Amino acid sequence: MSHTHSYIHKNKVENCNSCHLAKQRKLSFPNTISHAVEPFDVVHVDIWGPCAIPSLLAYRYFLTIVDDHSRFTWLYPMCNKSETRKSLTNFVAYVKNQFGKTIKVVRSDNKPEFNMVDYFDAAGIVHQTSCVETPEQNGIVERKHQHLMNVTRALLFRSKVPAQFWYHAVSHAAYLINRIPAPFLKNASPFEKLYDKEPDLRNVRVFGCLCYSSTLIANRNKLDPRATIGIFLGFKPNTKGYMIFCLKNHSINVSRNVIFL
Repeated sequence: MSHTHSYIHKNKVENCNSCHLAKQRKLSFPNTISHAVEPFDVVHVDIWGPCAIPSLLAYRYFLTIVDDHSRFTWLYPMCNKSETRKSLTNFVAYVKNQFGKTIKVVRSDNKPEFNMVDYFDAAGIVHQTSCVETPEQNGIVERKHQHLMNVTRALLFRSKVPAQFWYHAVSHAAYLINRIPAPFLKNASPFEKLYDKEPDLRNVRVFGCLCYSSTLIANRNKLDPRATIGIFLGFKPNTKGYMIFCLKNHSINVSRNVIFL
C-alpha cells in the first residue's frame, strides 16, 4: 500500500512539473492607486536611451525622475550612462536646498548605474529595486517615458524640426506635461501639486514655430537688421527667456525680446 501511494505521488509531481515547465507565464500585477502622502517620500528613476541620433548637444540618454506624490518630472541629459550617479546626487541636493525635503525612497530597476549602496546608506535613503525582467514594478517611470516620447514625436512631426533637436523636444514635452491637468491628480497638474499654486501659462509657445529675436545693440550699426529669424526650442532653466535656434548662423541664443509667428 505504501509503495502504491508513493508511485501515485511521484506521478502527480511529474505531471505538475511538466505542466509548469511547458506553459508557466508571468504572474499578473494587481491594479494599484496608492501613492506617497508627501512630495519626495518616494521618487522613481530610470534611464532612457541610447538614442540612435545624438542630440544637437551630443546627448544620447537622459535620466528621468518622477515624484510619486505630485507626478512632477525632471530630466537630466547625459552623453553617457556613467553620468547617472552625478545627476542623481545633484537632484538629491537640489531637493534638499530648494524644497527643504529629504528623499526617503528611490525606486529603480536593477541597472548597474543605480548601484550606489554607499551613497544611499550615508544619505539615509532606502533604495528599492525591481526584480529582474520585471519593469512593471517600476511602472510609473516606464509609463512616463511612454508619455514623454509620444508628446516628443508629436512635437517633432508637427514642427518638422530635424531629429537632432530631439532633446529640446523632450524637454519641452516634460515642461508641458508638468503643467497639464492629470486625472490621477483629480485634474490638478503636477506643478500645482508640487508648488501648491497654478502654473503661469502666458509664456507657452508652439515648439518649433518661426520667430524673430531682436539683435544686440552692441553688434549692429544703423543699417543692420533689427531682428534675426529662428525657431523656438523651449525655455532655458532658471532664465526668463526663450531658446531660439538662429537660422542664419545655426547657433542657439536666449532672449526675452522675441516676436512669435
